[in-house]
Amino acid sequence: MDSTRLIRFGGFAMGALALVGASTTVRAQLERSDWNDSAEPSALYGHCGQRYPSAMGTKLYIIEGTGIAVTDVLAIKILSCKTFDGGGDMQDTPCPKGSAYDRCRITHNDGKGNAVTFGILLAGARSDPNELYEGCPDGADRQTKISVMLAAGEDPRLSDGIVTLRCKAATAKGAQPAKRVACPNRPAPFVYCLSTNDDGHGNAVVLGVVRTFGTGDPAGLYGRCDTGVSPTFVSKRSVLPLVDRPADNVRTIDLLNCAIPSGYGGGFPSTLVSGACEVRYVMPAMAARYDYCIWGTDPRNNGVVMGVSGK
Repeated sequence: MDSTRLIRFGGFAMGALALVGASTTVRAQLERSDWNDSAEPSALYGHCGQRYPSAMGTKLYIIEGTGIAVTDVLAIKILSCKTFDGGGDMQDTPCPKGSAYDRCRITHNDGKGNAVTFGILLAGARSDPNELYEGCPDGADRQTKISVMLAAGEDPRLSDGIVTLRCKAATAKGAQPAKRVACPNRPAPFVYCLSTNDDGHGNAVVLGVVRTFGTGDPAGLYGRCDTGVSPTFVSKRSVLPLVDRPADNVRTIDLLNCAIPSGYGGGFPSTLVSGACEVRYVMPAMAARYDYCIWGTDPRNNGVVMGVSGK
C-alpha cells in the first residue's frame, strides 16, 4: 500500500472516529438522567431533550420567588421532562389529581433545554410523622402515622416525613401490621408506601414515606438512642431552636453520638448546648468539618452530639 493510500485511509479512519465520538457524546447527552427519579430537593435533573441535547440543574431553583423557604421543602419530584417547547418562565400549574404534592410548577424552557413539571412536597402537619393520620371517617380512633411505621418494623431514622394517602373504615377483622405496597398516583415523592386493612383501631390506612437524603439530612429523624429514653422520634432540625440557632442555611446535621446521658461520664450537660465542637465529645479531625456542634441531653432524655454545617 503506497503512502498516499495510507494517508487517505488514515484520514478516513480519524474522521470516522471523530463522528463516532460526536455521536456518542450527543447520545450520552440525550440519555435520561437517573437523578430525575430522585425526590431529593437539591438533586440535579435534566438531559431530558430528545431532539436536542440539554443540560442539568438543581431542582431547588424552582422555589425562587414563591415565598417557600428551603427548609420547608421535603421533596421535589420531576413529573415530566422533555425537550423545551416554549418560553422560559416558571409558573404554578395544577398538580395531578390525587397526587400528594402541595404545589406544582412548570417551565417550558428552563434555560437548559428542558421543559419540566415539578411536584413539591412541603414540611408541615400533613407530613409530620408524629401527627395523626387524616381523612378518616368521622369519629375514627386515629393514630400517629409513625406508630403505623413502627408496627410495620420500619426504621423511622431513614425517613423525613409520612403523608396520609388514604384512610377509611377497616376492610378486615382484627389488627394487621402495615406492609410495603406500591405507591399510588406515581410519580410519587415517596421511597415506599405502607398499607394496612385494619390498624387495630378500625381504620384501613395507606401512608407514603419520604426517604431521608443521606446521614446529614437536617429533616431526618432521630430518637430511641438507648434504653430508658422516650420512644419518640423527631427531626434533627428540631433541636436548633432549643439552642437558639437559626435553621436558615443549615445544610447538614450529622448525629455523631446518641446514648443515655450517663454514658458520656460526669459533666455531660443536662440540657442541650451549642458552640465550637467540644473535643471531649468530637474528634478534632471531625470537628474541623463543622461550623458548630450541639451536645447535651434533649427533651426526650437522649444524650446527643451533633455536628452542624451551615452556608
